[in-house]
Amino acid sequence: NKVMVPDETGYELKRLNLTEQEAEEFYLGFSNKILWPLSHSFLEKSVLQNYQSCEKKWNFYKKVNKKYADAILEEYTGDELIWVHDYHLALVPKIVREKHPEVNIAFFWHIPWPPWEIFGALPWRKEILKSLCSSNFLGFHTTSYKENFSSCTEKLGLEKEVKISSSTGKAKTRVSSIPLGVNYDWFSSLAGKDKFKQEAENLRKELTADKIILGVDRLDYTKGIPQRLRAFEMFLEENPNFQEKVTLIQRIPPSRTSATEYESILKKIHMIVGEINGKFEKHNWTPIKSFHRFLPKQEQLIPYYLAADIQLVTSLCDGMNLVSKEYIATTDIGVLILSEFAGAAEELKEAIHVNPYNARETAQSIRKALKMPLEEQREKMSKLKERVRKNDLMKWRDKFMKKWLND
Repeated sequence: NKVMVPDETGYELKRLNLTEQEAEEFYLGFSNKILWPLSHSFLEKSVLQNYQSCEKKWNFYKKVNKKYADAILEEYTGDELIWVHDYHLALVPKIVREKHPEVNIAFFWHIPWPPWEIFGALPWRKEILKSLCSSNFLGFHTTSYKENFSSCTEKLGLEKEVKISSSTGKAKTRVSSIPLGVNYDWFSSLAGKDKFKQEAENLRKELTADKIILGVDRLDYTKGIPQRLRAFEMFLEENPNFQEKVTLIQRIPPSRTSATEYESILKKIHMIVGEINGKFEKHNWTPIKSFHRFLPKQEQLIPYYLAADIQLVTSLCDGMNLVSKEYIATTDIGVLILSEFAGAAEELKEAIHVNPYNARETAQSIRKALKMPLEEQREKMSKLKERVRKNDLMKWRDKFMKKWLND
C-alpha cells in the first residue's frame, strides 16, 4: 500500500495509505483534537476530559507514527539525514532511533509550543518529549516556544538531554529557534505582473470603498476571526466618517470541515458578518465581504494583497502566520496590523502590534493605519520587506541545515 510517486521537482514521494479509521483517530482525533488545541493553549477545546476516548486516539497516533517510521526505515541505508516535520509525527524520531542509534535526525515543530502549565496536562507528555529528544536537532519558530520546550523538559527531568542554542556543553539534542520564511522572490515577481495588477484594480472598482482591509485565514478558532469582526464593528461605530469608505474582505479557505468545532466557528462567523452588515450596510456599500471558498492556486491571493491598504491579522495564537509575510513580499505600500500572539510578531517589529482580545485597541489601530501618511507606510514597509527578503524560505532551510550539521 506504499506507492513511490515521482515529483516534478525531482523528489521521490512515498505515500502511505491510511484506513478511514486511522485518518479519523490519528489526524482528526489525536493530532487536531488534542495536540492542536493544547499547543495553541486552548486547553478547554481539547477532548482530554474523556480519557478512554483520548487513549483510543493515542493508540492510533502511535500506530500511524510507526507506519511513517517503518516507511523511513525501509529507505534508510545508513547515509541519509532524516528530517521530520510537525506535531503529527512526534513519535517518529524515537522509533527510528531505536532501530538505528547512529542516525542523524532533525525535527521542526511548525506550531506553538505551549508553557508547561498547558503541555503538562497531556497524559502522554513524557512519551512525546522523550521521542522529540531522540532527535539530534530540534527547531521551533520563536525564542518563546524554544524556552517553553526547555521548561517542559526540566519539569519531566529530561533537561540533561537538551542543549538550548544559547547554552554551552554537550547534550544529545540541540534546540534552536529558526523562524520560517516565505518564497519572497515568487510573491514579489508575481506582484509585478500586469495581470495581477489589473485584477487588483478591478477588485477595488467592484467594492466602491476608498480603502480595503484584508483578512486571510484558514477556518480555525485560533485565528481570532470573530474577535476581528467585532473590532471592525467597534471601529465603524466609533468612526462614522469612515462608514461607506472602508470595506473588510475576509477570505476563509475551508479547513477540516468534518470536525464539529470548525462547523461551529463558521456558523458564528456568518452570524456576526450578517449582524454587522445588517447594522451598517448602505445602498451601494457593504462593510464586510466574506468568502468561504477554497482557492486552488496560491497566486489567486496576489490581487487581494495588492489591493489591500491594510492586512489585518488577529490570531489568538499562531505558530508563525505566513500570510503576514506574504502580504509584505507582495506589496510596496500598506500597513500590517499584527497580533502580538503570532510568532511573526517577534520579527515584524514595524507592524502595528495588537492584543486581539482587546477590541478597542484593534479598532484604534485600524484608524491609525488608515490615517498613516503614505511616506510612513513606505518607510515601515521597506524595512519589513528587507527583513522578509533576507529571511525567506531558502534562508530558513539553509540556516536550519547549518545549525543542524555544523553547530
